[in-house]
Amino acid sequence: MAPLTAALYILCILSLAGLGAFVFFKGPHERLNRYFFLVAVSLLGWVATLFAFRLVLSPGPLLWVGRANFAAVALVAPAAYLFVRELAGHSRNWTSWIWTETLLLCLATLLLPAIDRAEAVSSGQHVTTYGPLFPFYLLHVLAFLAAAVSTAYRPPRRTSGQTLGQLRVVGLGILATAAIAVVTNAVLPFWFDDFSFIHVGPISTILFLMAVGSAVFAHHLFDVHVVIRTTFVYAGIITLALEVYRVALDFLARLLPLGDAAERGMAATAIALVINAFSQEIVRKTLEHIVDRVTKHAQQHPKAGPGMSR
Repeated sequence: MAPLTAALYILCILSLAGLGAFVFFKGPHERLNRYFFLVAVSLLGWVATLFAFRLVLSPGPLLWVGRANFAAVALVAPAAYLFVRELAGHSRNWTSWIWTETLLLCLATLLLPAIDRAEAVSSGQHVTTYGPLFPFYLLHVLAFLAAAVSTAYRPPRRTSGQTLGQLRVVGLGILATAAIAVVTNAVLPFWFDDFSFIHVGPISTILFLMAVGSAVFAHHLFDVHVVIRTTFVYAGIITLALEVYRVALDFLARLLPLGDAAERGMAATAIALVINAFSQEIVRKTLEHIVDRVTKHAQQHPKAGPGMSR
């Protein structure tokens, strides 16, 4: 796997885990937050299991990883639909039937060869042998993804302008990621035996994350101020801390008047950690001030839209 591809995988994994957990713990009793958390976790499972194919070589474990990958996708599609449906304010009909069908399909995917018969890595490329019920599995995924996009672009008439904006952006993100993933991870492998683009699908979740981020910032999904403030601040702290630590360690290792290289390294590490400890509070306050100013301006100049507030 190319370093850039691996880096994008890691970015997707960290972003899905961080944003999903943050949204859930921000409102664990909110149905919308729980559905988004489920979308994030199932996408995380899909991305992480496909990334794991480069680490697992034994045929037995490889098959379990492959089936877990398929099961995660089977969960992604209905979770995305239920998330969009909740955001649109639609009725909650058929929810129990949706979960029953999805859980049965996930169990069948994990335990039976009907969808994923075999997995292998040949010449560095992952190859799947599909089972006879794979077309039904694909129909399940496509139906719920189509329902999610349709719901996003056909909301109730009394939907507020702000919610309309959220739905359109999220719907676009789902459509973009789904279109790429279906082509690279279903159409090309199943009908053309071409597995060379399977890593493009999971990486395309970046488009969905960008759409959610846009809905958060521009349309106040999940309380824009809290999410953006915390995400930006702590991402900035981590990035700057790593960079400051690296630069300080390299500089001090050369500067310290110690003859032994190991002693210079230990002393430089200790000093670099102290520098980080004292600088993080200043960085945190500075970043919080910047985000507060930006979000305050956004709240004072909201985009106008028709309809009533939800």
